[in-house]
Amino acid sequence: WYQRRVREAVVSTQSTGVSANHATDARMDVFCIGLWGKLQKSYIDVRIFHPGAPSYLPKAVKPLYREQEAQKKRAYAKRVIEIEKGSFSPFVLSTSGGTGEECGRVTRTLASKIADRHGNTYRETIEHIRLRLRFALLRVCLVSLRGSRTKIKYTPISNIDINLL
Repeated sequence: WYQRRVREAVVSTQSTGVSANHATDARMDVFCIGLWGKLQKSYIDVRIFHPGAPSYLPKAVKPLYREQEAQKKRAYAKRVIEIEKGSFSPFVLSTSGGTGEECGRVTRTLASKIADRHGNTYRETIEHIRLRLRFALLRVCLVSLRGSRTKIKYTPISNIDINLL
């Protein structure tokens, strides 16, 4: 009854309003079935922001989360609801470890469903999910600051066709 899968959920490009994201490559980060209701499609888009950025310094932290969620909803919610016939939840995280209201709601719902399904306690499950989120956020921050450690694949010069004539 509960299925979760991460994919590049491409959203249709039909016109749905002035504020909607009309890009052909517009996509959500997570697609779920059964998160909010049985067989109901749910789309989740993740945003990570740094509250210590110079443009955010004069603002309080709580309104920043609401502002980030509102931007995501303006960009995607109308398209998801009208075209995909699903629900949309912005998943806003900060680099300091905080989460937005919708992120907390998604996490709590997911934890209760997983705890019921696997027979664990809600407390253990929510702790595990929050711990995994923290490590994932840390990994993203490190990769964005340091760069990826994947090896660069170089093409040997002998395989390059240089046709100058």
